[in-house]
Amino acid sequence: MPTPPAALLQSLGSDMRFALRYLSRHKATTAITLAVIALATGANTLIFSFFQAMFLRPAPQVPQDPAHALVWIQERPTRTAAWKLTDLTGTQLDQLSARREVFASVTAWIEDDAIVAAGDSAGAQNVPITFVAPNFFTTLGVPLIGGRDLFQRDDGSADLSAVMAAIHAERMFGSPEAALGRRLLVNKVPVEIVGIAPRRFRGAMRDDVEPMLFIPLSARSTLTAAPARWFDDDPALRVLARLAPGASFAQAAAVAEQVATITLPDSADRVGMARRADVRHLGAVPPWDEGEELLLVISLLAALGLLILLVGWMNVSALMVAAAVSRRQEIAVRLALGATRQRIIRQLATESTIASLVGAAAGAIGAFWLLSFVSARVVIGADLSPDLQTFAFVFVLAMATGILFGLSPALHATRGLAGALRDSGHGATRRSRLQRALVVAQIALSQPLLVGLLVMLHTVRANHRPMAVETSREVIEATFNPSGDPALVELGPLQVTQLIPRIAARPEVRAVVPAAQEFEVRGNMHLTGAAPGWFDLLDVPIVLGRDVLLADSNSTDLPVVIGVDLAQALYGDANPIGQRTALPPASGASEEQLLMTVVGVYDSRVTVPDMPPAGSQVAGKGPFRIYTAHGMAWSTNQVLVRTRGPAEAYLPALQRFVMAEAPQLPISAIRTLEQRDADERQFTQRLSLGAALGAVLALLLASLGLYGVIALSVRQRTREIGVRIAVGAEPLQVARMFLASGMKSAMIALAIGLPITLAALQVLIAQGEMRMSATLPLAVGAVVAALLLTVAALATWIPSRRAAEVDPGLTLRAE
Repeated sequence: MPTPPAALLQSLGSDMRFALRYLSRHKATTAITLAVIALATGANTLIFSFFQAMFLRPAPQVPQDPAHALVWIQERPTRTAAWKLTDLTGTQLDQLSARREVFASVTAWIEDDAIVAAGDSAGAQNVPITFVAPNFFTTLGVPLIGGRDLFQRDDGSADLSAVMAAIHAERMFGSPEAALGRRLLVNKVPVEIVGIAPRRFRGAMRDDVEPMLFIPLSARSTLTAAPARWFDDDPALRVLARLAPGASFAQAAAVAEQVATITLPDSADRVGMARRADVRHLGAVPPWDEGEELLLVISLLAALGLLILLVGWMNVSALMVAAAVSRRQEIAVRLALGATRQRIIRQLATESTIASLVGAAAGAIGAFWLLSFVSARVVIGADLSPDLQTFAFVFVLAMATGILFGLSPALHATRGLAGALRDSGHGATRRSRLQRALVVAQIALSQPLLVGLLVMLHTVRANHRPMAVETSREVIEATFNPSGDPALVELGPLQVTQLIPRIAARPEVRAVVPAAQEFEVRGNMHLTGAAPGWFDLLDVPIVLGRDVLLADSNSTDLPVVIGVDLAQALYGDANPIGQRTALPPASGASEEQLLMTVVGVYDSRVTVPDMPPAGSQVAGKGPFRIYTAHGMAWSTNQVLVRTRGPAEAYLPALQRFVMAEAPQLPISAIRTLEQRDADERQFTQRLSLGAALGAVLALLLASLGLYGVIALSVRQRTREIGVRIAVGAEPLQVARMFLASGMKSAMIALAIGLPITLAALQVLIAQGEMRMSATLPLAVGAVVAALLLTVAALATWIPSRRAAEVDPGLTLRAE
């Protein structure tokens, strides 16, 4: 006699074989169920993979080490001031390193820029670099792929060596091996490449820039404009530690707070200055201000995933209920032959679990393929490869779908079967209220998902405002970045100013002006510095008044040129020229109001490079750009060059001219505005594609589940359809009857879900969380309602029309 475990395994094997036979016989229902599960699981696998990469894993190439800890310091300058994050000084770093009972090792880094050349000024480029403590790579546990590590000189002198990023070594020297031992000029100072960092390694944190070089902290004063005592006095270091064995994060935070507090200045007590500290794991959400933004992202990802999951679960449950209800006679026969209710429930749960596992596997495979496809083509500062956590997530998701949402239909289908055998002679099957409720629920849950994705799609598309082709094609944007060279930090703006007339004297150049630059925000007014001639260079018409002038700096008020939209909002039909208006204080400041005098009005319909995105503008509410030459606060490191024809052909000549005229002033970026618009358009297209794919996914989930449920429901009522047609009903009338029933469910769902979704959007708009026209949610709501009603109509009409075309004689004889 078999033991109970053996009997259980034998019974489970029998259930699985029966489930596979049933699923293979009902191919259409099985295919729809698998598709719904695959879509919902695949979407959630993608979301979980991004969430895991951004919040649960360290940066690429950094090992997962539970002893890694980031040290955060927050400072409040006065008792009434807000707390703000601050970096650490070298003195604090040394004091933390001395606490060996808590910290096994402590390292630090600071990001900067430098002008790097491979031995000649012609190849100079401004690139990001990272100055690191000598133990940076060993504390992180990141092995170099070539050469040696950095070290601290015994005499404390600057170590002019560097570890180079592998990708930059390949671009500059052909291979990482060829870079070892080579010398680069970093701000004109020779630096030797002694090691090569692993491929894709960008630093300790995911938000770090991707540097070309990792250079010892001791060399920072020699290579940049940092003062000699910056290490001791300047709070500029980000600090990472490896906890000692047995030490906790709470102990580390207490030590860090002690170190931060004892280094307060003597006057701290009088003004209420204070510091506090926190120590968290390297992959944890940062505290305070930075953490709030990440928590918002986490919340949005979780809400999106949960919404997709709920829609999928409602679909699966509705399909399971419909399938189970259609089997009530079969279940009644099995119960009459001696099967227990628990045995039937286990059989139905086994079927749903197998379907869930197969569908989840298909969805996960599709998600992993898409992740690998995206990772190979888009640079992402995170590791998206699947691991045990990902597979565990998919497995738990599949089991939850199969058991939780397969168990409920099983319980429902095995309850109240007294009349099932009595009705078997004429094939009557009781329709399920739960089935209709699930259909309504899944349509209602699809609405916030569709509304949110369509709003996102509209916002992304509206945020891209390309300039007029004829203008963008003839304008070059050149950016200079002398910040890496100590000798040019003060002289850089002067060098750019002196270079402008020399560029303007070239025969192919029509005009040159500094780029406009925002310098202050007051309420919804964005104050921007613009040089005389900036409007003319960009073909922006000044429809009233005049352009800005250098003489405006002598005015007591702020002479400004405003847009037509702001003029209409402030003055209506009155002439705005000469009008004086008080601007509110700057954001977060306590200054008095600022008076501005309107001297000109420009056509705000023309797109300019610094214009706020259209998606963020609301008619009559801004934000508005206000231009002035008062104080001459325009860009000192970026110029716009208007050529006498297509500018792309002049890019190499202009770059050579600048290098010859000012070799010590490197160009960090040079491109036409048409090329800049193309880059922005590509980014916009990617976001739009993501939002559009999400909307298509939501529609697919809604349509597949709804079609499957209606098709099963129609199949349950095949005999009723045959009787109706036999007694004289037209097939089209029968199809319309089912269409009306399906549309009624869809309209009930719309009446429940859509008003709540639109009201939530209106609240967000009223609170300023979303900048859009108040009528946009209504337009999106109308589109969503039309889409869902169309889907419901097709999902109902197709199966009912097919059933109505069946010969009633054949139908009744089959029954």
